Amino acid sequence: MGYFDEKGVIRSDLLEKEASKQAEEFIQYYENRRTGRKSVDNKGSLSSAQLRKFFNEFRQLEKKVGVEGFDKIKPLIKMVKSKAAYASNPSNPKIPRSFKNFLITNLDCIEREKDFEAFMLHFEAVVGFFYGIEGVKNN
Repeated sequence: MGYFDEKGVIRSDLLEKEASKQAEEFIQYYENRRTGRKSVDNKGSLSSAQLRKFFNEFRQLEKKVGVEGFDKIKPLIKMVKSKAAYASNPSNPKIPRSFKNFLITNLDCIEREKDFEAFMLHFEAVVGFFYGIEGVKNN
């Protein structure tokens, strides 16, 4: 996964198509037997509370980067992988595997401040699409 095109500009599809697809993957659906329509499975889906929790943590880290510098905060950014692993513990998962994989894959790509900035834009786009998906409630 790369955040940038050959010219070093953030890829627009990362903020559109890929972000939309990623948000959709965080939602698990079931076929409603009564109506025949797809409904959100709140037990298997990423909750908006968990999404906000992780996104807000990255926003706080982003502020710290502005104050203390990227190199000092980079280990704390990478440490979020362990928090995602903990939250996806199979015996009592708080987040679905798809969200854990999203975080780990993206965090593995962050080596420079520019990468972190691109990740934040991508994650913000994912959050926007997540809330735009029909049937997702503030759970």
